[in-house]
Amino acid sequence: MLKGAIIGLGNVSVSGHLPGWEGCGRARIVAAADALQSRLAQGRSRLPDARLYNDVSAMLAAEVIDFVDICTPPGTHASLIRLALSRGLHVLCEKPLVLTPDELRQVRDARAESGRILHTVHNWRYAPIIMQATALIRQGQIGTVQHVSWQVHRREPSVAVQSITSPVDGAAQDNWRLDPTIAGGGILLDHGYHALYIVLEWLGEEPWTITATLEKRRHPEWPVEDTASVQLQSSVAGADILLTWASSSRSNCAVIEGTRGTVRIDDGTLVLQSKAGEQSWTFEQPLSQGSHHPEWFRQVRDDFLSEISATERVGENLTMASRCVQLLNLAKESDRQGGKALAAAVSEKLTADR
Repeated sequence: MLKGAIIGLGNVSVSGHLPGWEGCGRARIVAAADALQSRLAQGRSRLPDARLYNDVSAMLAAEVIDFVDICTPPGTHASLIRLALSRGLHVLCEKPLVLTPDELRQVRDARAESGRILHTVHNWRYAPIIMQATALIRQGQIGTVQHVSWQVHRREPSVAVQSITSPVDGAAQDNWRLDPTIAGGGILLDHGYHALYIVLEWLGEEPWTITATLEKRRHPEWPVEDTASVQLQSSVAGADILLTWASSSRSNCAVIEGTRGTVRIDDGTLVLQSKAGEQSWTFEQPLSQGSHHPEWFRQVRDDFLSEISATERVGENLTMASRCVQLLNLAKESDRQGGKALAAAVSEKLTADR
């Protein structure tokens, strides 16, 4: 039985991770840390037998554990990952793994030096409707994928706990997602990371170029974008990704076009159109319901624990997480250059330590 500690007791931790660790036969959470006393008090009811700390370093010094589960805002990920790896701990971290290529290099170097597992929470892969779409593609139901469209429509960012440092004015004051020093950007970093690891898996090959435009359609006063458009192009396939916090409605939709058919996702409905006819599936939980699903996290948890056990898939997750960080930064650079198409070549370092 492995012993772990949670770092951060905010919404994603309380709603997704903590219930996701309950009943696990391979690992248990024995400690938790958070800077705010109010969240530690809330954590006490969910972790009655765990030891709680308001300082991460103090927790790591006092506890004999095997891994940490990092559930803090993105701007803190790199330093916490390096700290945990330096203590010889395996690390499970919320998305995005880190914010910049330099931070990516630092954590990858620390992982290689420690010999431990570094795994990112790619939980949307395990939404039942996404799993069904992926299965249909892998079965060859639509032939070779030629184009993917992915759209996320929201009225506003997800609710988050108040930023401890550098809160922005007005509506952003209670939401770190609108603080660029903590979030690293707006909707591109928040929803774009999920979009990329799903779209890359569906495309089945690396993109050659990336083009992006970031906008403030509804909220010019925000220090981050509320809308992002990203285009990926490979040798035979392309993808269009649209993400917005400026919509009048809330929805998720996707279209995967292949040489022999099409898969369409409209929130909670999936339709397969092929030469054999049309089939449809309806799912209880629409994608737009959010991502704090313990049942999605449990499968991420099991992937992480399997990597610790040294299965043949060691390194797959880190390679994809690294690729997403690289592409998100290229997307921001494309926007800075007026939406210029940039080469999206894979860095050799992304797979060097697998």
